[in-house]
Amino acid sequence: MKLEENKVITLGNGENYLIISHITIENKDYYYIAECDEEAKNIKENYKIVESTVDNGITYIDEVIGESNLKKVLPVFVKNIKSN
Repeated sequence: MKLEENKVITLGNGENYLIISHITIENKDYYYIAECDEEAKNIKENYKIVESTVDNGITYIDEVIGESNLKKVLPVFVKNIKSN
C-alpha cells in the first residue's frame, strides 16, 4: 500500500484516517493523520502522528508516542504545514 497525502487509509481496528501531511526524518516516513467518518466526508477531532515501515511488501503503521519521539517529529510537521 502506498501512502499519499489526501488519501484515506483504514487501520487494523477499522478506523478511517485521512493523511494530512507527510515528512521523512532519518530515512523514516511519518504521517500526520486525522480520523474521519465511515464515508470519509467529515473529520473527527482525533489526530495522530504515525510512522510507516514496509516489510515484505506490507506497510505497517505505528503511532508515534512518547515525549522524546514527539519532540523530534512534531516541530518538523509544524514547519512543513506552515510552509505550505
